[in-house]
Amino acid sequence: CSISQALVDRRLDEARLQLMSTDLPIGVIGYRSGYLNNAAFTRAFGRRFGIAPSDFRNACAAAA
Repeated sequence: CSISQALVDRRLDEARLQLMSTDLPIGVIGYRSGYLNNAAFTRAFGRRFGIAPSDFRNACAAAA
């Protein structure tokens, strides 16, 4: 993969960890991950992990 794709993957992996371990708003996590709006973050996260960030967080909370 390209350097830019590796960077995107790394940022999304970090966002996934933040969704599991913090209660920060999803929009803040997306912004910290380099996305200027929630829709772009949600699309990228969904492409990478196959689930929306909010659904991912809810699934993690239900499993705990």
